[in-house]
Amino acid sequence: MKKATVFLPNKARIPKQKRGIETKEKIVKSATKLFTEKGYHQTNAQQIAAGAEVAKGTFYSYFNNKKEVFAEIIECIFRNVSEKVLLNFELKTYKNPADTYKEAKNLAQLIINQMLSEYKVNHKLLKQILAMALLDKEIEKIRRTEEKKIINLLILYMQTYKEHIRISDFEAAALILLKFTEEMLHQVKFGSTGIEKERLIRETEDIALRYLLPNP
Repeated sequence: MKKATVFLPNKARIPKQKRGIETKEKIVKSATKLFTEKGYHQTNAQQIAAGAEVAKGTFYSYFNNKKEVFAEIIECIFRNVSEKVLLNFELKTYKNPADTYKEAKNLAQLIINQMLSEYKVNHKLLKQILAMALLDKEIEKIRRTEEKKIINLLILYMQTYKEHIRISDFEAAALILLKFTEEMLHQVKFGSTGIEKERLIRETEDIALRYLLPNP
């Protein structure tokens, strides 16, 4: 007779006090370091707890397993792109509407340089995320959910400046721009193309601008 599957309730708690929030942040920081240096499969809860200087039981007070920590790290990375990159983009365009090629180019440089900064910090961890997303459906679902948030923001900004850009399918354009930029930044950080990164970044900006904008 087939044994019924038993689903255990989520016992991890969400901290509300300052001390609890700081403890959880220490655990996430330790996990980020270990996942980056050792890899996901070579890291366990005991190591993460030790790196955070907390008991193993404390780890399980905040996370049910290491996959939950990994998921939170993914959300944090994408949130950084949304808040640090696209929020700055929003503030910049609010002050300088993108109605000239020169101003739009400045915005493109701002976005790409800030995305590159995020990749500089997290490029080893991003490799782990991409590898895990191929193997784990739950991780891939989380990655897609967070990526969709960025795409929605890009769509919103394109709709705001629709009178100044040449494309009309904002959703497809947002996905293309995100994937194209990510791939080029991967080449800058991981690749061995033999081409200086400044040249690659400059051409990436130019291609994005020529795709979005009418001829200057």
